[in-house]
Amino acid sequence: MRADLQGSPVYKAPDSQYLNLANNENFNLAWLDVIGNQMDDIVKGVPFHQYGLTTYEQLTAKYAAYLGVPPEQVLAAPGSDSLIPYLISTLSTQTVVTFEVDFFRYGQFAKTFQRTHIRVPNAAGVDGLIEACKAHNAELVMLSSPNNPLGVAQERDALVKLLDSVNAYVVIDEAYAEYHGESLVDLIGAYPKLLIMRTLSKGWGLARLRVGFLVANEDLIQYISAVRGPFLLSDLNANIAAAVLEHPDLMRESVQKTIATREKFKTFLQGYAVKIYPSGANFVHIEVPDPKAVAAGVLEDGMAIAVMGAKGLRITIGTDAQMADLQNSLAKYLPQAE
Repeated sequence: MRADLQGSPVYKAPDSQYLNLANNENFNLAWLDVIGNQMDDIVKGVPFHQYGLTTYEQLTAKYAAYLGVPPEQVLAAPGSDSLIPYLISTLSTQTVVTFEVDFFRYGQFAKTFQRTHIRVPNAAGVDGLIEACKAHNAELVMLSSPNNPLGVAQERDALVKLLDSVNAYVVIDEAYAEYHGESLVDLIGAYPKLLIMRTLSKGWGLARLRVGFLVANEDLIQYISAVRGPFLLSDLNANIAAAVLEHPDLMRESVQKTIATREKFKTFLQGYAVKIYPSGANFVHIEVPDPKAVAAGVLEDGMAIAVMGAKGLRITIGTDAQMADLQNSLAKYLPQAE
């Protein structure tokens, strides 16, 4: 075993007895109520003794149509974060650049593949990423927009500047694009080193299915597909996801409901001595003096929220009723405004 990897923490989700407002899931969708009558046919249509065709053509075609791109530019995957190790291992040999605070899996896999990992302070913005790429001759830059765990989205013009200014591959994780309402998928044809990760786990409310996508030019899609190999995504999950993709209006309705609840929650937070980050996602990131104490108190009240660093709390937006319960709990533990 590698000494630098020994002792790495194993992630453990909150126990099922708690309302989990730590994982940024969509609580405003109940797909079994919509496609439940199709499930028998979906299950019967999957010969479980066979590996399958590996192309997931129905799923890919429907998701490509949803994005407005050719199917050849879309690769289905078992969750978008499953793509991260392939992207780091196949698009870099030495150096990966990320923001200092961003999705933790970027740093995990940079370490696993023994890449030099350059972390740019978030306050430096895209200009900081550009400077770091040039200073370190980086091959790959990865960022989430909106950022996880902060919720802050990069401006489109800034991301275009990044693409215009570096020679590195640029991977943009758009996991929360449905909540943000903006995407760079329309630029895939113009930027041959642009790759975008998307998922059905957030806005589409299919977290347990583990279905995600890579969007890039056809040559990159073929390259990544060949390296990672076949039979990675369950045909059963792919077919369920394809059925769900027939209902984008329901997804959009749930997203708007979550956004409205998010804004009401931010109004509640303004009554306390906390720093509230702008959010283009289905969660709100705040800073408090003692986040562990706040999270522990909320857990005693039956709800889990995520501690992020020395001061941060990342709080998923649930239903109106769930957020009312959370607000009653937080009112006991958040520092009072002066």
